[in-house]
Formats: sequence, C-alpha cells, structure tokens
Amino acid sequence: MARSVARRRRRRGEELVFPADVAVGPDGSVAIADWGLAEVILLDPDGEWLGPVMTRGEGPGEVQAPAALTWVDANTLLVLDFGTFRLTTLDLPSRAASATAVDPAFMSPVFASGEVTFVALQPDRTVWLEFPGRIEDGWEERSFVRWSPGTPVNDTVARSRARALERTTLAAWPRPLVGVGAETRVVSDPGGRYELTVSDHDGTTLVRFCHPGEALPLSPAERGEGAEGRMPDAWRSALRELGDPPKPAIISRIVVDADGRIWVQRDRPLPGTAGPHGTPGALHDVFLPSGRFLGSIRLPGDHRLLEARGHRVWTLHTGSLDESSIAALEIEGL
Repeated sequence: MARSVARRRRRRGEELVFPADVAVGPDGSVAIADWGLAEVILLDPDGEWLGPVMTRGEGPGEVQAPAALTWVDANTLLVLDFGTFRLTTLDLPSRAASATAVDPAFMSPVFASGEVTFVALQPDRTVWLEFPGRIEDGWEERSFVRWSPGTPVNDTVARSRARALERTTLAAWPRPLVGVGAETRVVSDPGGRYELTVSDHDGTTLVRFCHPGEALPLSPAERGEGAEGRMPDAWRSALRELGDPPKPAIISRIVVDADGRIWVQRDRPLPGTAGPHGTPGALHDVFLPSGRFLGSIRLPGDHRLLEARGHRVWTLHTGSLDESSIAALEIEGL
C-alpha cells in the first residue's frame, strides 16, 4: 500500500462553515459536526446530503458549538457540545434526544484558552481533551485528560512539556501524542522515538510497537526563514534565536479510524498553524491495531484527514477562499 494514490469520488458537502468532526456509521452514513453553523448534518452512505439533524439552540436535540461526535450504534449519535457543556444522545429514527451534563471544570480550561487542539469522544460517553498549562522559559505544560459521567476525578493519560511560542506549540519539538478510537487509545513515546502503545479502555496495554521511520527535515518556516507560513517578523526572529531541536519530532498527530487502524501523521504543522485537524497534504503511516505496518499515504494538497473506513477516507478540504467542505476519497490498495 506504500504511497497509494487518493482520488476524489464524492461531491463535497454543501453549506458548511467550520466542520469540527466527522463520524462514519456502521452502514456508511456520515455525520458532520459543524462548529460554525451550530449544526449536526447527515449524509447517506452514497454521500447524498440529508440535511441537519441537530440545529442551533439550547433545547433538547439542539447544539451551540458541536465539537465532536460518534456513533453509538446504527441509529444513535452521541454529540459533544462545547456551547452548552453537555453530551446529547440522539435517536435518529424518532429524533428523541437525552442530555448528560459535562463537568464545567473539565471543559473550562480549554474553553477559556480559545483553542481546541485535541478533542475525542467515545461511544461510552468518555470525552478526551488536551489541556493547556503553565508556560515557563518557553516550555508549556500540556496534558491529555479524559472524563466520563459518574467519574469524580479526571484521568490524565499523558503529560508533556511542549516547546511553545506565545502559547502556540512548536511541533518540531517531540512530545507524547494521543489518538483515540471507539475502543482503544494510542500514545506515542514521550522521548520522541517512533514507538506507539495501544491500550484498551481500561488502560491495559494491548501492544507496543516501533517503526524505523525518521523525522522529516525541518522546513525553512520551522527555522524562521523564508516567507512560508505568513508569520510575523517577531516569530521568525524568535525561531532563529531558538535554533533547531536536538531531535526533530518524527510524528505530529495520531488518528484512530473507524476500523481501529492507526494513522500517524509525519508532516509537522508550520508554526502558528496547529489545530485539531492536522496538516494539509500530509504523509501518513498506517498500521493495523496489532501494529502491523500497512504502508504510507500522502493526501492531496489542501486535504486534512478526519476519518477512514475500509477504502474510503474523509477529509476536510479548504479551498482558495478558505471555504470548507468534506471530501470522500477512495484510496487504492488500502
């Protein structure tokens, strides 16, 4: 499957503003959480637009800022809403909805920072966030934390010291990263080695494996050189003064898809462009949950990986005018 080619197969969605998350159901139906529209939109298995199943509001079955969603089963969606601090379980055939409050103390640190860098949701209503922290001497304390209803204490799964510039994490410096699937989580090595640990929901290690991949070369923008990235001059000066990391980060993001496969993003986001959706046109190494390496895939430019099932990959596509759309790509050999 090495260097398989992706080709567009489905028309893009319509009337999207800021798609925050995509989830693929057991029958191939696609749910989209659009933060900007404050809607949850449904596509049928053929990619046909079925319209919103949740719209803006504070009542049952309504949302303010949907950030993540997942399928509980073929007829049930679970949606995390940052605007109302709650989880909504939506039965699609009846449109009946029930809500579970999320501890404001859990969500407030991320909400107050103004930037969601990592969020994940599991069918059992476990919510995952990356917390910002204290900055000292150019290093920021970061932690991946999970919460679930009825749990009195938040569970910190991974901590790190991230090299930061004005509260923006610099991806060239290695740190542990987390990817979350429906039943498993994947954590990268805190020392920067290309080593991944796959655990079940209770934290029991299922497999730990290494890969011989090397870090991609630093780009001029990561060194504060050239015009790439449209960075302020003060940032360029700070990056040049900082110098290169002793060992550049080998990976920058982990995605666990609907089949449990592990997608490891190799390209690092440019300084100042980090976000929850990764780097456009990035190279990904793909592994089975067992750790078996399947191959590497580079997505087309301006496409960011959101989800995958079988031979199909769903991406966030950003156009020349910064317009957002969801594209479904067929991957040869996957």
